[in-house]
Amino acid sequence: MTTPLSRRALLGRAAAASGVAAAAATLAGSPALAGSPALTGVGAGPARRSSRPRRAADPATRVLVVIEMPGGNDGMSTVVPFGHPGYYDLRSSTAIPAGDVLRIDEQVGLHPNLKRISGLRPAVIQGVGSSKPDGSHFEMMRRWWAGDPLSADLYDTGWIGRVADAIGDPASAAVAVSIGSGAHPILRSKKAATLALPSAEAAKAVADPQADDAGLRAFQRGLKTLTTGTRQGPLEQVRSSMAAAVHFAETLHSLGDRSTAYPDGELGAALGFTRQLIGLDAGVRLVHVPMSGDFDTHENHSGRHPALMAALDAAVGAFADDLDANGLAERVLIMTTSEFGRTAAENGSGGLDHGTASAHLLVGPVIAGLHGQHPSLTERDANNDLVATMNLDQYLGSVVEAWLGMPASEVFASRPATIGGLVQP
Repeated sequence: MTTPLSRRALLGRAAAASGVAAAAATLAGSPALAGSPALTGVGAGPARRSSRPRRAADPATRVLVVIEMPGGNDGMSTVVPFGHPGYYDLRSSTAIPAGDVLRIDEQVGLHPNLKRISGLRPAVIQGVGSSKPDGSHFEMMRRWWAGDPLSADLYDTGWIGRVADAIGDPASAAVAVSIGSGAHPILRSKKAATLALPSAEAAKAVADPQADDAGLRAFQRGLKTLTTGTRQGPLEQVRSSMAAAVHFAETLHSLGDRSTAYPDGELGAALGFTRQLIGLDAGVRLVHVPMSGDFDTHENHSGRHPALMAALDAAVGAFADDLDANGLAERVLIMTTSEFGRTAAENGSGGLDHGTASAHLLVGPVIAGLHGQHPSLTERDANNDLVATMNLDQYLGSVVEAWLGMPASEVFASRPATIGGLVQP
């Protein structure tokens, strides 16, 4: 018999489940989201050569997992230009020694703490940013979430939401989800169900048929009552969104157990939950996972950034192992994003300030190696920053086109020029 919940545990679950309904109501009330159900509330190892299949699955079965690194990840520490002229002149205290770099070629390599990812043979996309950069976190995050590099106000939806509209099954309880976040702009859609989930436990608390606690069961009955019938005006949007939340939560009770141990921390938990969602085959095609670490390393970059790389590496490595063990590796592509890179030169506090272009990683059935052009370290812009060689919509559009099999122009009104040769045939 299951042990009854303590009062603290009950309150915790009820609070999380209440967040599900609250965020669903918040997003449903947004003019940009009319008809779009939304929901909130619901270990490092040795380097190894990947056993992932070399060929990708049919595009109709593929899933895209987007790991966002908030705060502005330093591309020059993630993908280290150790062989480029000027690197060690620009960074006397924050540069990574050439002997420590996990080399891709004689000029560029991965951070030494990315051993697992290096063994998975990623595709590295260089020079991603905006031809009209902005140093504001909020502005650049808004651009990335919309897929709008020039802030042209082209969209009232998020780029993941638009992809969900294009490829999603209308009958699916959720085509795209964000794990560990509140109501997220990147999910805004016109018609597809897109949900934000803080955790598996919170989602299950909404509709757990095995709940032994009378208080939790009463909460579930009350929430279920709120989702029945019809309402007038905006309240109907709230009701339908909450109904979608409950419906999706009900599907989670057939989640299988995890076959792989994940590292402690929010990213490991989120990727473990992601693998379970993919295995459920409930129509989820896109998963957005914001990391909880702070990549805004204005101070003590060398003391802070390595731990962030280690956390990313351990969680992605465990996720890849879990996909392999469950026969899902050929269906899943991981991509990284961050609002901008850091300055080419370090500051006086052993840190790096808000920059421009950065490098990003694709992990999965990809063509390994370098893609795109690395920004020049010697020919910088008027602010002494790197000049992006690829607009962010080109990066996003290239992944959408190569992985999900749809023209980038169907998602990005800018009709970005895309790069080929990213995904294994």
